Amino acid sequence: MDATMTETPRRSAPASAGRPRTEVNEIRTTVPELATPVWAKRLALGVGWFSIGLGLAEVVAPRKITRLFGVDEGAKLVRGLGLREIASGVAILTGSRIAPVLWGRVAGDAMDMASIAAALKDEEANRRMVALGIGAVAGVMLLDAFLGKRLGETRS
Repeated sequence: MDATMTETPRRSAPASAGRPRTEVNEIRTTVPELATPVWAKRLALGVGWFSIGLGLAEVVAPRKITRLFGVDEGAKLVRGLGLREIASGVAILTGSRIAPVLWGRVAGDAMDMASIAAALKDEEANRRMVALGIGAVAGVMLLDAFLGKRLGETRS
């Protein structure tokens, strides 16, 4: 028997479909990640624990928080915002889909900023603490949005 008859014909990869090999390799490197980055998931879990801690402080001591900003009223609002924080934190820690919860937190952060900014109408408000509060909430909002976007790119 002839040696050429026993050899099997060389097959190309199904992805190539007649394209040059370099183009096939380019396709392989541009496929988006399918797995959730571990660092993003861990950071989101940290946000969940932070949310529970902040929420507990708001539920347990709302008057101390309002006094910190130099405002006499708003304890009920602070307590309600604390319950929302706790619910968000629990949802992050126990849910399989974290990204939608983080986007919900972004909306909650906007409510928090509006509530804190409303304290500026009060003549006796501690403007420095109000500004620090708005800045802190803005930072957390950016982190929530970043993680929501990053985890939303995958099935998290």
